[in-house]
Amino acid sequence: MIRQSRILIVDDDVNTADYLADLLQAEGYSTDWAFDGQEALGQLRSTPPEAVGIEQAFDLVILDVMMPGIDGYEVCRRIKSDEGLHHVSVIMVTGLGSTVNKTKGLDLGADDYITKPFTPEELVARVRAVLRMRAMDRDLVQRNRELAALNEIARLTSHSLDLDQVLATTLNQALSLMSGQIAVAALVEEDEEQITLHMHRGLPPALNEHFSDLHWTNGDGLVGGVVHSGETRVTDDLDTDPHLAQLALHGLNVAACAPLTAQHGIVGALVVVAQGDTRWGDHTVRLLEAVGAQVGVAIENARLYTRISQYAEELARSQAQLIQAEKLAAMGRLTASIAHELNNPLQAIQNCLHLILHRSLDQEKQRKYLAMAQEEVERLITTVQRMLDFYRPSTRQHRATDVHQVVDDVLALTSKRLERGRVRVHRAFDPQIPPLTAIGNQLKQVFLNLVVNAVEAMPKGGELTIRTSLSADGRWVSISFYDQGLGLSQQARAHLFEPFYTTKHKGTGLGLSVSYGIIEQHGGTIEVESMEGKGSCFTIRLPTGPITS
Repeated sequence: MIRQSRILIVDDDVNTADYLADLLQAEGYSTDWAFDGQEALGQLRSTPPEAVGIEQAFDLVILDVMMPGIDGYEVCRRIKSDEGLHHVSVIMVTGLGSTVNKTKGLDLGADDYITKPFTPEELVARVRAVLRMRAMDRDLVQRNRELAALNEIARLTSHSLDLDQVLATTLNQALSLMSGQIAVAALVEEDEEQITLHMHRGLPPALNEHFSDLHWTNGDGLVGGVVHSGETRVTDDLDTDPHLAQLALHGLNVAACAPLTAQHGIVGALVVVAQGDTRWGDHTVRLLEAVGAQVGVAIENARLYTRISQYAEELARSQAQLIQAEKLAAMGRLTASIAHELNNPLQAIQNCLHLILHRSLDQEKQRKYLAMAQEEVERLITTVQRMLDFYRPSTRQHRATDVHQVVDDVLALTSKRLERGRVRVHRAFDPQIPPLTAIGNQLKQVFLNLVVNAVEAMPKGGELTIRTSLSADGRWVSISFYDQGLGLSQQARAHLFEPFYTTKHKGTGLGLSVSYGIIEQHGGTIEVESMEGKGSCFTIRLPTGPITS
């Protein structure tokens, strides 16, 4: 946007002020006049608060030293010490030609000094020189603003995968860079069939409803055209755009639209809209293009992250379903033992009640049989509760877990299965093992699978040893399950933890695969040592500290 330099002439002599105004206006400058220092400071401070430090009402003050009230030196001091005015250039004018007077003005921050009488050529030359410096200073301030905006966008796009956060920062910074009134981000839908307005800033409330469901097709209007061509466009006739024409009714007729360019194509468009008298230079438009390219990559990354997150959630749900299915399979393998575990107390309860109801028993014997029935009911409750605890889906919350208690719960749940299989259990627990951060229900599922596998590996019975130990550095706990079963071949060991691989005539082939996944999620490992005919040893190692992925 082309801008005419404005000069404030501060002089209590009307004739001198008129002469300076005519001279400077003939050179193409815009001028204004203040009679004294107080009036001058008032005019200088008329800059809107949002423009302080960026644009002042005046670029240059030609300041007479000798004035009524506060003199030129004090006015200069106040200008240069004011945070909102110190960028304004000052040329001091005086009839006092001593070096001391000139030095005083320059020490207070004046940019130049001219002594009366002076020639018109000298004054104009000094004004031009000071304004050149002023223009360089203004450009530097603008470049710093641009650099700060680009740095903020770069910082956010490299650290954030939150699409809305990236777009919000981009729109705010684009408005600042372009001095616009409205900023809009329109994104190509992932099916690539249409372009939808995703976010906006500065929109008049009256237009919210119109813009709430705004969308374009490829090549349609300003936004669709930019997405189709991949080239930035600047227009001053929004009133002809089929989608943005309503902005022109609010005096907003100028727009710049840059493509949001990503590695795999155009993902949307960034639009900045301004008032009808706005003119953007090539440098400003190129800045918008740079922002579009930077943000386009961030949008593509954010969308990819969203897809990966959704995939991870689906995978977690599938894994939870798989774990639950394997629980059901494990319970199925224990069906006969559990039925026996339930039938025994039920039969005892039935016998006790039959004796009480159908025999003439004294009170002492009735109390005895009732106590026996109560004991069997409590045994039933305990058995059913263990089954429910095992069957219930895991909460996926890690808590302090006593590994030995988990092993004991599993052995209680499988007690009848062990008894029917003629398997003796030997516990060798290390009392120094601390509680582990774990999902107890999932560890229970892993241990149950290993215990049942051990029973099935010893069809003629045998001994199952469960040993726990703490590593020398205290960082790992080992839980080992030794059986005296048939052992595994080298080929079976190589594929043992693969899904759907099994050495049994009946089985899903998922038990050890699911167990492997559970232990891995706990930051641990599960390994097997085995030889055909000499049994197997499954060892689980779990960290004692926080779980790390």
